[in-house]
Amino acid sequence: MSRETFHSRQVVLDASLRLQLVRARHCDEWAAGRGTADVHVFGTDVVSLRDWIQAQLKSCEELVAVTTTRGQTLEQFVPAHRFNRSLVERGVRMTSFFDASASSNQLRHFIIAADDMPYYLACGTMQVKLFDGERVMVEGPLVEDRRSLMLMRGTEAVNATRQYLKAVRDTAVRACEFRDRTGDLTARQHVIAQQLEDGLTDDEIADRLGLSVRTVRYEVARLMEAFEVGTRFAAGVRYARRQALLDDPVAGTCNGFAAESSSRRR
Repeated sequence: MSRETFHSRQVVLDASLRLQLVRARHCDEWAAGRGTADVHVFGTDVVSLRDWIQAQLKSCEELVAVTTTRGQTLEQFVPAHRFNRSLVERGVRMTSFFDASASSNQLRHFIIAADDMPYYLACGTMQVKLFDGERVMVEGPLVEDRRSLMLMRGTEAVNATRQYLKAVRDTAVRACEFRDRTGDLTARQHVIAQQLEDGLTDDEIADRLGLSVRTVRYEVARLMEAFEVGTRFAAGVRYARRQALLDDPVAGTCNGFAAESSSRRR
């Protein structure tokens, strides 16, 4: 890790700590029946969580978000991606930073392949959303062992969030810029080849990835040509063997590359 990379990550950690202190104060005030924060308790109810977040975004004009993808599967990510796309199509000014350093290659390739979306790979240790520069969404307090989300307002919360987002932005690289680091296959082809490994049909792949069946069939044909095989099953087998032999150029520390690239740009 270079000195510039280490420094950039330390700045992110310091800024996230300041934001965590503001968050903790709001949690304490809410628990004591004071303060202005709104708390939504969802526990394991993912549908309730999604509905609440979407309700907050209904009238939003600008959204800046930091998301960590640790432990998240592609299937879990795709619904959020589709909603993000609907926001962009509605005209919402969106910037999404993903800390994908601990996620699967499959999910990283999917984010990279979404070159029409304002997605960035960055170092971001704390998840946060900033709505219209005035409302901050973070993890809320535990309520009877159930998780929650919290909306904070006020100058202190917004300023701490802006400082954190600036630190994250300084480590960020547009996700689509990693496309030339994925070898001789495109990022989309990597994702589709991984679905072939799972034995999915073209229709199932299209549904899972939010693509048209025609697009999937086109990419599968290109994969078969690239691997010089006659069936889609053989293409999936050849891809699996290839990945077992080669180090994935996107895997590992995306954030380190992002931080170094950011340092060179400044």
